[in-house]
Amino acid sequence: MSKGPLSVTLSEWQKLEALKRMRERYQEELDKLEATLTDILTACAEADFLAQYIGEQAEVKELRARKAEIEPLEKRRQHLIALIERIDAIMPKLADVRPSPPGAMPAGLKRY
Repeated sequence: MSKGPLSVTLSEWQKLEALKRMRERYQEELDKLEATLTDILTACAEADFLAQYIGEQAEVKELRARKAEIEPLEKRRQHLIALIERIDAIMPKLADVRPSPPGAMPAGLKRY
């Protein structure tokens, strides 16, 4: 017996919930990334300040070495912000969607 391929069609409610989950995931990542980036920027600022008074000591060099981490983190930060803004622009269009009653089939589908 040959069976056809499985397929799934998301309801409007499921689409909205998927967007909400992704937005939450991106926001959590953005919050963690911003905390890390703030730590690195603070370490670099401290290194620049300390270098004025104690010169290029090993500890100062260690703090300054973290500057290389800034650019990729900032790129990811900007990308996450753009993704969140895109999701925020889409979600109001789906905001009035209500969940389907249990057992309801999407329009055009029949249960046999």
